[in-house]
Amino acid sequence: MKPSLLQKLKQDLRALRLKDMADFLETALQTAHNEHQGHIQFLDQMVTCQLRARTQRSLERRLKQAGFPRKMTFEDFDWAFQPGLNVEYLKDLMQLDFVSNRQTVLILGKTGTGKTHIATALGVKACEAGYRVLFFKLQALLSRLYATMADDTTDEVITSIARCHLLIIDHVDFIRTKNEYPSLLLDLVSACHQRIAMIFTTSISFEQWGEALGSPSLTNAIVDRIFDHAKVINIRPGLSYRTQGPHAPDLGRTDQLNIPPQK
Repeated sequence: MKPSLLQKLKQDLRALRLKDMADFLETALQTAHNEHQGHIQFLDQMVTCQLRARTQRSLERRLKQAGFPRKMTFEDFDWAFQPGLNVEYLKDLMQLDFVSNRQTVLILGKTGTGKTHIATALGVKACEAGYRVLFFKLQALLSRLYATMADDTTDEVITSIARCHLLIIDHVDFIRTKNEYPSLLLDLVSACHQRIAMIFTTSISFEQWGEALGSPSLTNAIVDRIFDHAKVINIRPGLSYRTQGPHAPDLGRTDQLNIPPQK
């Protein structure tokens, strides 16, 4: 049976890779009829539908490729929890000038103060703005680079990482290190320095980075590059969301700790 003109138009739109327009066609026709739209209005809503869907898919792809631990945004960030947080400074960073200027952001704070949330939320913002973002925890990143030494693809992988617009390295802390880790990190930071934007989160002082990575001399070279024109968010004196936040366990209640009450 010969398809109707409507069915043929849908098939043709899908053949042109305009699936969203094909799916929206009948709704758009009904709306055009009900609202007495002209041809240009009808075509505008069809094109808008396709562009909106394509933009959303691109965003979802960038978010997936970024490798965030989970989607943490500023919409679900508790702005009032950290009294020491410079909110105005952070909101300036949300304009993403540091990404276009290829600068580094350092987020300093003890465990649980929201460093990963801030770094991820900035990364999500960058994805929404069309930037390519990569997120790694330091331990996983160095393990990955170390594995490339077996097939001599280290330079290739570093070059691939340095093609993104924003690299986030989370949880710079005391890790299970190997002798090669400091030089691998230096190679990566050198490849990215002034070419792309970077964010580092750390709960230890920069003096301790050398001890954490195992090579103070190489670590000093890394820190020198990171500090060049860096922006700093310092929440080291801040409160811990895990132990002092609204969802923290009440340590005064024995029923939450599965400890039988004293008789």
